[in-house]
Amino acid sequence: MKKDVVVPRLGSSDESDEVRILRWLKAKGARVQKGEALVEVETDKVNIEIEAPDDGQLNEIKAQEGDFVKFCAVVAVIDQES
Repeated sequence: MKKDVVVPRLGSSDESDEVRILRWLKAKGARVQKGEALVEVETDKVNIEIEAPDDGQLNEIKAQEGDFVKFCAVVAVIDQES
């Protein structure tokens, strides 16, 4: 089963509706555990790490370093372990 990794909305006070992908902390194909940091993103106010929503394999990366993506955008896909 596949699980999307999405950019969380960081609060109602955000002036921008997008974040910039700073760096991927895990490579495509890497095994990840729920809660493990996958990617670092930057808003106009703060940098945060987006965590894996479940255990599995990082199967697809949809946004590259330097890309700007909207809140709630899918940036990666994890194939969950059965």
